[in-house]
Amino acid sequence: METSLRPLGTVIQLLEELGHEVTYAYEDLVFVNHNGFLLQFENTGPTLNLFFNRNFPKKEADSIEQSIIPAADRLGLAINKKGRYNLTEQENENVQIEFFDN
Repeated sequence: METSLRPLGTVIQLLEELGHEVTYAYEDLVFVNHNGFLLQFENTGPTLNLFFNRNFPKKEADSIEQSIIPAADRLGLAINKKGRYNLTEQENENVQIEFFDN
């Protein structure tokens, strides 16, 4: 089984150039701006899915989407807007993430 490396360094560079902060990266998820939105790596290639926190203001989400997608393209990344998510704290410092389509 062949697995491709995820370009986390390029993603961090992209986000920093746009004034965002990576607050946590775990497996295929990159949390940004203290849980405002996240990027999820696809299984193959430099493709990521963009999800906004369910409570994140739509106007700000639209602005981020309009800046991040073309900037990612210039760095060889593809970002697809997928929808929203909700994060719920569980016992033992675990979290549950629910994803919602657009």
